[in-house]
Amino acid sequence: MKIITVSYRLPLSIKKTKGKAKITQSAGGLATAVLSYSAKSNVNLTWVGVADFDKATWDENKDNYDRNFDIEPVFLEKQLNRKFYNVFSNSVLWALFHYFPSFVEYTDEGFEAYKRANEIVAEKINSIYEPGDVIWIHDYHFLGLPKLLREYQPNAKIGYFLHIPFPNFEIFRILPNKAKKYILEGILGSNVAGFHTWDNTIHFTECIEKILGIPHKNFLFSQESHRTKAGSFPISIDFDKFHDAYDKENVVALRNEIKGLYGDKKIIFSVDRLDYTKGITNRLKAFEKFLEKYPEWSEKVVFLLVLVPSREEIKKYGERKKLIELNVGRINGNMGNYKWTPIVYQYQPVNFDKLIALYTSADVALISPVRDGMNLVAKEYVASRKDLRGGLILSSMAGAAKELKEAITINPFDAEMIAEKLYYTLNMGEEEQERRLERMQRYLKKHDVFRWAEKFLTEIETIYQHDTKASDMKGDAQTILSEKFEAANTRLLLLDFDGTLVNLQSRPELAIPSEEVLSVLENLSADPKNEVWIVSGRNRQFLEQYMGHLPIGMVAEHGGYIKNPEWQPVIKGEPEWKDQVIEIMQDYVDTNAESFIEIKEFGIAYHYRNVDEKQGFNTSRELLMLLKNHMYNTPTQIIDGNKVIEVKHFMAHKGMTCKNYVLTGEHDFVLAIGDDKTDEDLFEMLTGEKEFSIKVGEGNTAAKYRLKTVEEVLEFLKGLE
Repeated sequence: MKIITVSYRLPLSIKKTKGKAKITQSAGGLATAVLSYSAKSNVNLTWVGVADFDKATWDENKDNYDRNFDIEPVFLEKQLNRKFYNVFSNSVLWALFHYFPSFVEYTDEGFEAYKRANEIVAEKINSIYEPGDVIWIHDYHFLGLPKLLREYQPNAKIGYFLHIPFPNFEIFRILPNKAKKYILEGILGSNVAGFHTWDNTIHFTECIEKILGIPHKNFLFSQESHRTKAGSFPISIDFDKFHDAYDKENVVALRNEIKGLYGDKKIIFSVDRLDYTKGITNRLKAFEKFLEKYPEWSEKVVFLLVLVPSREEIKKYGERKKLIELNVGRINGNMGNYKWTPIVYQYQPVNFDKLIALYTSADVALISPVRDGMNLVAKEYVASRKDLRGGLILSSMAGAAKELKEAITINPFDAEMIAEKLYYTLNMGEEEQERRLERMQRYLKKHDVFRWAEKFLTEIETIYQHDTKASDMKGDAQTILSEKFEAANTRLLLLDFDGTLVNLQSRPELAIPSEEVLSVLENLSADPKNEVWIVSGRNRQFLEQYMGHLPIGMVAEHGGYIKNPEWQPVIKGEPEWKDQVIEIMQDYVDTNAESFIEIKEFGIAYHYRNVDEKQGFNTSRELLMLLKNHMYNTPTQIIDGNKVIEVKHFMAHKGMTCKNYVLTGEHDFVLAIGDDKTDEDLFEMLTGEKEFSIKVGEGNTAAKYRLKTVEEVLEFLKGLE
């Protein structure tokens, strides 16, 4: 078994200088986390990514790096890589996912290049994949990859983690339909889809429900081949690496040099990649506002602004650099003097020791991205302050703000607020600095990058192991179940109605039991060893009218009523929310011809089976979200069924009703058969050695077996007579 880690950049690069190759291994958080996890768990690691060197260079040097992991470089043709990386990944996805829709420059050519690059990487991974391997895919460059790999390897363990924000539905819907579906279906190819925050996770699930129409239960999406668990997995840092670096000899010397250079001036520090998402111009204007509002700080503070070059070949980045530099020059010209330069600006990479020296020299770290998935700079600054001195000002738009609760949070668009927070933080007492940093460090030490990697990879394994693969009810499976049935003396049969004993119809009242169905039920119930129950979403009047003459038990309204031998309610009283639901649904009936409402005692159903498919789907997504908001904090469950949306009392639950009222006796054989989501509630209850379940139709299920059609169900039941 090995972990196949996939990211756009490999954890090493090869640069040639004067004919000699220099191999540099990444010290980044992702590489550190995954390499450490593979070492601790004693599994092999293979890293797949796009090479920033040519194949000849690789062939010459592939044995010259630290071989505690394997590298599988993908060599993309130069033009394809440019269109994949610059034209679509960064000029479309990066801009849109960071809420800059006006910066999006979509082209079909770029999208096709993106798809092709994902296909090439999928082919590479498939060529090295072996059963049992874990595939862990990273970031927005490979949104289509999980599905492509699932098509190659249906039983693979696949994890996907997005390192940038996932936008809300209103932003995401801007993409063309083919791109939206490609991205969402792509991510759903994974067993686990991870995001930095629950906000991003909820945005993703909302897009899945509204665009693909796949509902989730506790952030778990059931599909035909597998289930996908969406969740929050905030990435972190190697805490000890940054904390211990405070005392490094070179760091101490650099820190003393910086402090000596600026004397008694307070230091505000920022370091970012060049990117419009980082809010650098907003930050500069806020610093200018601070100097205007608090003139007593003139000549007593210096702002060290470090920008690391990034994506300069993309037009927006070049424009941003010019704008930043114009602002730096303007502020220094207006606010500074011959003795004092307010902003010290550096546009170049910074090595690790110098970065730690800058972190630990700063009185304030000002981190104000306008949108950021996480922002590890904030965590690095906190971890490096072994002296428990300094203050962190952090944008509320960064994922890190969800965790670093002791930071001074700001709105990155509010210059006046930032100015006020700068004033507060620069005047913060040592006791408060120590208290805030100590609490944040305690959190980061516990929730470090190694814990992040272990938690994510463990979740992949957990979801994979619990992903039930129902066996087709034929051949040996059918023979074994039939033998167990024959050997049993007290048998319990729990049968759904619609979609199980009768095919679904355009209107519920048209789906009535045929003579064949009634005959099967009569014959089964005639055997004294059998106890037969109909467990349905239909109301009790319907069940009584068509099957009340049979010696069987019945559960109506998904568990709201039970007949044994007389009808009795499981739920007491009339639901007070019914009128509100009817009113909401009626608006949709009025605007969607052929849709209708089915009113039950403990539930209301909106049926759109007869509505134009596209219109019905779009309407149902809107209604679903509206009901979720209206029914919040009410005792209801909302079911997104097969062309039906139903709101029912939370106690109208097939699983709980059967457990409390039907499964109470002694049975040495229990079998449940059903086709929809409400039947899954019952299947999940049946986990004993003598308990069995059959899913009717396609889709992932908790059932042990599967039959494809109503006709197959009836043939199977006849075989038990």
